[in-house]
Amino acid sequence: MTGALQGLVVLDRSGTIAGQFCGKLLVDFGAEVWLQPAKANDLAGGGAALLDTPLDIHLNLGKRRGAPATPDVVLCAPHDDPATLRVSHPAALVVRITGFGDDGPKAGWAAPEIVLQASSGMMISNGIRGREPLYGTGNRASFAAGQAAYIQILASLRVRARTGQGDLIRIDAAETAATMAFPYVLQAIYNGTDRRRGDQDIPAGEVLCQGSWVCIWVYSNRFAALCRALGLDHCLTDPRFAEVEVRVRNWGAFFDLVQDQVADREPDDFVAQLQGLDIISARAYRVGELRQSRHLAARGYWQRTLIGGEEMVLPGPPWRMSATPARTAKEKRDAAT
Repeated sequence: MTGALQGLVVLDRSGTIAGQFCGKLLVDFGAEVWLQPAKANDLAGGGAALLDTPLDIHLNLGKRRGAPATPDVVLCAPHDDPATLRVSHPAALVVRITGFGDDGPKAGWAAPEIVLQASSGMMISNGIRGREPLYGTGNRASFAAGQAAYIQILASLRVRARTGQGDLIRIDAAETAATMAFPYVLQAIYNGTDRRRGDQDIPAGEVLCQGSWVCIWVYSNRFAALCRALGLDHCLTDPRFAEVEVRVRNWGAFFDLVQDQVADREPDDFVAQLQGLDIISARAYRVGELRQSRHLAARGYWQRTLIGGEEMVLPGPPWRMSATPARTAKEKRDAAT
């Protein structure tokens, strides 16, 4: 079987999380991606990209060092002039990912992750009413911009197949972040509602099971099932919880009772019980716990390969295709050497 993007040649000059994540997705599905490092003395040779940190490994495994003569796609560095690259590679898709674009009041602003999350409304949506905004870790805006670039590249390749012409693709990370912001934004535009995480008019809460958090969302039609499953039948007649209108003001008190019942429960078993009752629930994995996920293990998500002489466990591809599966970590490593 061959990769879906086999034969596609990419020059990754980006040097950013967004650009290199886009390149990673292209590598995963068969593209030949060349990483052009920032240091001039790293440009020579065709060895594998330097993999110095876990982030480097995640973003750049499978890429080669250097620059191909005729790339199909060029991922620009922040200082690159895309017009110049279009002249050098007229048939290529030249992809420029910036924080705020090249025009408008914020053109040229630096856009580290915290700036993107703040400017998009993410941090306010994540904050508790009356408290400071809450920064969400994980470079989510940058990774979203990289995925947006990947999607647009696939669409533009279809156009190029018909016309034979290259194109300039511009991705503005701040706009991508704003687009993926919570629907609270539209709700505020529509009727002025100002919602924040922490408003206790939603039927949700978190409980701690054997040291791991479990998140539960209890719609009114599943409230009785949850109470009976946990031996909290008395809550069905408790004046704090019996009627929906009153219950929404007492979610904190209800989840305190749930916590008393489940502190010694095994989290995955507890979630499985709730899911069997059609109650929305999930274990909130700490980063260090994710390798223990029964689901990911059963799906064969984790991959092993040697990097620098040491065996490493790496995440698998973000999606799967049957006829043209993604490269494994070992296949990516071997393709770049």
